[in-house]
Amino acid sequence: MKTMTAACALTLAAGAASASLTITEIWAGGVSGTEQTADWVEITNFGNSSVSFSGVYYDDDSADATKDDEVFGIGSIAAGESVIVLVSWEDNWGSATDALDAFAAVWGAGNLAGVQIGYVDGGSGLGGGGDAAYFFDGNTSAAATLASQSYAGPALPASFIYNPGTISFGDLAQGGVYGAYTSDQPASDDGTFAIGSPGVVPAPMSAAVLGLGGLAAMRRRR
Repeated sequence: MKTMTAACALTLAAGAASASLTITEIWAGGVSGTEQTADWVEITNFGNSSVSFSGVYYDDDSADATKDDEVFGIGSIAAGESVIVLVSWEDNWGSATDALDAFAAVWGAGNLAGVQIGYVDGGSGLGGGGDAAYFFDGNTSAAATLASQSYAGPALPASFIYNPGTISFGDLAQGGVYGAYTSDQPASDDGTFAIGSPGVVPAPMSAAVLGLGGLAAMRRRR
């Protein structure tokens, strides 16, 4: 995954009995030809309680909660769970259902078993050369940021991934590292395959680093 500038809006307070949402992966396209999967963002709950994701809105680097778009298809995120949100699918698909089917075909339905996959209705895309993703708890000027992440880098057929060892965001996905794998089908009509780990819960960090108990019990989906 590409080098990214950390800009996460999350809470990592010791002993917090609440959710702590972190953007742990971003697929920003960058492949040549017609893309076969929409841009997407992975969000992981590193807290020790479930959090509702109803009424959540997305925006890109403009970070304007009054101009964001609603997220559908995800009711809540359990402690230790990673979910996927598709954005800008309208560019190549006529319906969200078609975009979701295409995403599953590219990354492999078997690899995504049990993973919640939602979508943004009309959201802006994520540029392969650099952009940002923001999630808000509403669409007014008073809305709070639930999670955000910026990134920079050249367009490559790999996603940006969260490095749980350093609490950073900036590595390109590599096959076999943090659960990343090569896509089942090409991510572009020119035959380019992608590398990523959608829905894979990042390797657990120590409770001493995070200040949160119970993370050692987190496991990968694959």
